[in-house]
Amino acid sequence: MDVTSTHLISYDHANDIMPLVLANCRYSFEVGDQTKIEYDFDRMERQLMDRLLNSKSKIEIHKYLQVF
Repeated sequence: MDVTSTHLISYDHANDIMPLVLANCRYSFEVGDQTKIEYDFDRMERQLMDRLLNSKSKIEIHKYLQVF
């Protein structure tokens, strides 16, 4: 009963996730070779945690719902 939309994680793929992915990848070009893309997954994970999870309350379901 105490859970509201502020406790839930909602995101838009195009506006939330894709900019994060693009900001955490490196492109390298070499003449006569293909484009190489490297992703910094550790940094992406930290940013996702900061943006989507750390700002939310922790919800535990026991015999009854508890919001911390």
